Amino acid sequence: MIGVLCTSYPRGPDDHAGSFVRTRVRALAAAGQAVEVIAAGAGSAGIEDNVRVFRVPAAGAAEIFYAGGAPEALESGEFGWRARAWLEAAHFTARMTALAAQRAAGWSEVESHWLAPSALAACTAAPHLRHRAHAHGGDVFLLAHFPGGASLARLLCRRGTELVFASADLRERFARLCRDTPEALGARSFVQPAPCDALLFRPRPAGERHSLRSRLGLARFTVLAAGRLVPIKGFDVLVHAVGHLSSWVRPTLVIAGTGPEEPRLRRLAAACAVDLRLPGLLGHTTLADWITAADLFVHPCRSLPNGRSEGAPVVVREALAAGLPVVASAAGGLPELAGHPRFALVAPENPSALAAKIALAMA
Repeated sequence: MIGVLCTSYPRGPDDHAGSFVRTRVRALAAAGQAVEVIAAGAGSAGIEDNVRVFRVPAAGAAEIFYAGGAPEALESGEFGWRARAWLEAAHFTARMTALAAQRAAGWSEVESHWLAPSALAACTAAPHLRHRAHAHGGDVFLLAHFPGGASLARLLCRRGTELVFASADLRERFARLCRDTPEALGARSFVQPAPCDALLFRPRPAGERHSLRSRLGLARFTVLAAGRLVPIKGFDVLVHAVGHLSSWVRPTLVIAGTGPEEPRLRRLAAACAVDLRLPGLLGHTTLADWITAADLFVHPCRSLPNGRSEGAPVVVREALAAGLPVVASAAGGLPELAGHPRFALVAPENPSALAAKIALAMA
């Protein structure tokens, strides 16, 4: 039996949050492994896809681990909300650790997704088990900002943890935090991007694409982006870039997601005369439909002043897996995809350069 500890795990068949963890769990189950999952939720337990899933009660789970994302919640500019988020995260970690300690007697090994808090909880609850810990991006940044975070990172290594990083850039950031390589401290490390659902994100027949475009009301060239509407995603740069294009060829811009940047993006689109559509937070299947219907996917992320950048966004590889050309910022782990024939990089925070890439794709 393998125990899997994570924060977000899909709460339904079409939930995109933590979908790559579910893809990994399904792969383990398909290989004949028995799996139990512990994740944030409403304090319930049940069978999902023939896997037992325990939902650890967390009052702020929807904001911290699902809709908003932990880094944004824990960095909020409002002191009261930030303090409450950190307190809730600490309570959730304690509950997860306690439940994992109870269940670990029946496990042969443990996997964790996100070093903070899941990997730390696994080390505490099951120090005797083989541990494979997956780092996806924001968790390394959070660990670096924990009190004693560098010591905790070195502890993970000294426990002999197998560390799986979503990008080489992420592994390098972790090594800088530890002030040494994971291997020098007793760990093993690998670079392996989080898996995407190959059955859902795949090239589809032209007829299905035309049908989806008609159903979604797409008549012109369509640029698609997806993610939380927060500054690190750089969607304001994308709106400016589309606004740089000649009005007679300006494409439709669709940004799927929700977040605090929505009002600003609407105002910016109006000022730039951009046809912006914000369909909100999309389910996994619906997002795959939009990716099939679109002409170009753009991920214009940026590195924040505090040093946080993205690891290896799963949605970019989902778009590539579906056969959609992608333009992305050269930030975080994204330059590591540079060899893909449908992938192009652009300098971050440069609307003119991004506009030129979009124009080239349209041509």
